[in-house]
Amino acid sequence: MNNKGVVLVMVLWVLLILSLVVWGLGRRSAQEVSLVETYRGKLRSYAAARAGINDILDLLDRSPSTKDTLYASGITIEQTKSPEDIFGHIDAGRNAFALVQWPARNFSSMDAHLEFGLQDEEGRININAIGLTNFQILSALLQINGLSPGDGDKLALAIINYTGLNAQPSNNNAFKDLNDTLLKPKNKPYENIFELLEVNGMTLKIFDKIKDDLTVYGDTQRGLWINLDTASNNVIQAVANAAARLNPSVNAADVMRQAYSIRDGADGQSFSADDGVGSLTGNMDPNWPVALQEGRSNYYRARVVGVDNDSGTRSVLDVVIHDSPGAQAEIVSWKRD
Repeated sequence: MNNKGVVLVMVLWVLLILSLVVWGLGRRSAQEVSLVETYRGKLRSYAAARAGINDILDLLDRSPSTKDTLYASGITIEQTKSPEDIFGHIDAGRNAFALVQWPARNFSSMDAHLEFGLQDEEGRININAIGLTNFQILSALLQINGLSPGDGDKLALAIINYTGLNAQPSNNNAFKDLNDTLLKPKNKPYENIFELLEVNGMTLKIFDKIKDDLTVYGDTQRGLWINLDTASNNVIQAVANAAARLNPSVNAADVMRQAYSIRDGADGQSFSADDGVGSLTGNMDPNWPVALQEGRSNYYRARVVGVDNDSGTRSVLDVVIHDSPGAQAEIVSWKRD
């Protein structure tokens, strides 16, 4: 009887061990299946984002805009459609789609929100077109975001100096927080907005506040050109304040009021169908800042989100597209988030 009891106990232990082994193998198999599904979802969502970008390039070539506004940048939108109709769901094949949207803030009186469509890159301040004659615009933007006039001037001039022949290597901790190495002085135009983090005096806090109002894209041969129909409140205010600083005859409040009126249309709201209906042509103000103009831009930013329906996995691509009249649209910057 004792032997039978020992055998029974041993059998029970063997069964327990085998059960644990089977459970462990099953759990591992489930994890591997989950990883495969996640990986497949990532591939599908990435492919959907790529398809979205191809669709955008096709739209830019087939229906380019003649005038860019906050409501419609880059392409012409039919009266029967809205930006969401075009960019809210781009079919990308089996169980996947893409949407094009960007975070909008500092426009009209609206709270921060997501907008469908392309973002006009030339509605921002091109730091490569900032020099000693107009650094006050960059300084004004820095002051809007909390710097004193003296510190704003100092940092604006440091940003200009960093691209000059006399620039010296810096030891900026803000950049070192993101990268173990330091950039050498540019001695040429900025190629990426994140290079501002290498400028002495720039901090991550300041950079995060101003990065959405700055760009490195645009034709600098015509000087600083900002599309007032797509510029944010901060950009318009910075240009107006700088103009008033340089010329006491300029009324900054009047410039801002007129610019908002032209940009937002009769309803006074950004991102509506009547955006840009007003015209700068009828503005006879001799003191109007030359940097603020209307027209068609050549650089657009697209934030494309690819979605896999099965897993809910998302992939985000942030690209800048150069689209000049008469030429095929091409990607000049590519970033995967």
